[in-house]
Amino acid sequence: MGKLKDLTGQRFGRLTVIKRAENKYGRATWLCQCDCGNQKEVQSWNLVSGQTKSCGCNHYSHDIQKDKALRHGSSYDRLYTIWIGMKQRCYYAKHKQFKHYGGRGITVCDEWKDDFQAFHDWSTSHGYSNNLTIDRIDNDKGYSPDNCRWVSMKEQNNNRRNNRNIEFNGEIHSISEWSVITGIPRTTIRNRINRGWTIEKTLTTKGS
Repeated sequence: MGKLKDLTGQRFGRLTVIKRAENKYGRATWLCQCDCGNQKEVQSWNLVSGQTKSCGCNHYSHDIQKDKALRHGSSYDRLYTIWIGMKQRCYYAKHKQFKHYGGRGITVCDEWKDDFQAFHDWSTSHGYSNNLTIDRIDNDKGYSPDNCRWVSMKEQNNNRRNNRNIEFNGEIHSISEWSVITGIPRTTIRNRINRGWTIEKTLTTKGS
């Protein structure tokens, strides 16, 4: 018998594998997190074969939301993917960008977190189109109607360029990333640099 493939972190439908669970009926079983927030233990075969794609809850509601979105003429699949991506960056600790989002306190507002339709309705009434991406106006605040907008990729890249990259001790990070690493507020780092502080002093001096 070959070595059991580790499914941790892999995604199957609406399920993301969290960790290995106790075998059921002699078969490998995994604890999974559903996009809706519920957890479910699923056997390997059911995951890899596609037989189980969710925890089984809210199917009816999910289908109604999809039908409504399609009737409204929106790109349901892309918006849904964006919505899931927001939540994964903020709440899934193994996500590659978690440290820049959930790891530093960025969250999704209660209005959107568990209600895709609310996010969909806000998006379609605030300029969403398939060539735009969601952008947080204040990078230190979370995803919410009063802090988000739809912008072009060029605009978003310009916003990112404004977040200056700094090299120190052989590492290159943006100001926001250095803020997470050092625990020094992003605005403090920027202000110190603007006042002419050296990079070493800027990133090693605690306090304001």
